[in-house]
Order: sequence, then C-alpha cells, then structure tokens
Amino acid sequence: MSKRDEALVAALELFNDRGVAVVSTNHIAEAAGISPGNLYYHFRNKEAIVAALAEQLFDRWDREFALPEERTPTISDIESMVRTNFRIAWEFRFFHRDLVALLRQDPYLAERFRGVRDRGFAGFRELCGGFVRFGILRPMDRRAVDLLARNCWLISEFWLQSLELDGETDFDMGMERGVEVLLQAMNPYLA
Repeated sequence: MSKRDEALVAALELFNDRGVAVVSTNHIAEAAGISPGNLYYHFRNKEAIVAALAEQLFDRWDREFALPEERTPTISDIESMVRTNFRIAWEFRFFHRDLVALLRQDPYLAERFRGVRDRGFAGFRELCGGFVRFGILRPMDRRAVDLLARNCWLISEFWLQSLELDGETDFDMGMERGVEVLLQAMNPYLA
C-alpha cells in the first residue's frame, strides 16, 4: 500500500472515530506512520484528504448500486440495496455525520456530492416508477411515486445518524431495523 493510501486509511479511521473537526493533519500523519511533510506531499491540506475520501465513497456508490439488467427488480433488490447503502455509510460514517459542515466548507465537494446524490435519487425514483409499471407497487401518479421515493431515500440516507442519536451500538441490528422501517414505508403501496 502506498503512503498516500496509508494516510487515507488512517484518516478514515480517525474521522470515523473522532469526527473531522478535531482531527489534524498531524494526527493523520502520526496514525499513518509518516512525517507531516510526507503527508503534505500527497495532500495539500485536511480538506484535500476529506475530498479524496469522498471520491472513494462516490466510487463505491457508483459500483455497488447497479440493478439487475436481465430481470425485473424486486423488493428483495431494494432490501439488498438498502443494506449495501448502510454498510457503505457505516464505512464512511464521518462523511454522513459531518455532511452539512463539510459541504459548507468546500463548494466543489458540495457540487460533486449533489450531482452524485441527484443521480442516485433519480435512479431510485425511476426504480419505484418501474415497480408501479410492473405491478409490484399499486398504481399511483408520478407525484405519489416521487413522494414515496423521497421518503424511502430520506430513511436510507439518514438512518445511521438516527442510530447514533439513539445510542445504538449494534450496527447489524440497527441496519436490519432500518431495512424494516424502509419496507414499512413502502408496505401500504405494495400491490
């Protein structure tokens, strides 16, 4: 593993454990076992480290959320997507925890995140519309599909913060509860 990658691994662990605001580049260099100068060789500042980790997160989202092309998606596919989303969110929990502050600090990161998020939500809304067309969800107009997709998206996007606020320490149990909550939101609309 390169020194740059070691620094990113160390930064991710520190940010997840302590939050971005209290972790300095000196903390990251020490945890990575490199000098601060070596860290600055790879990253201009802490914001550049955050941005590099955010790009890893965005890449994971792009890779992990492909729907099956050879068949019609099912509710089980949504369950799987939600579990995958929760696992990725947990791996990069600092980003979700500090999201608003990070986006306010870095306009480019904010623009990048919104683009990735908008693309993901559009795909999920399209999936919900497809469920209506294939008879998995009861017939509803476009606005109702949009509202259902938005409710499910919000649950998925902010569930980990809710667990943290509740003091939940068992991630797997909390994740399964989140899947149940999301499916409960969809349940009245199932055909």
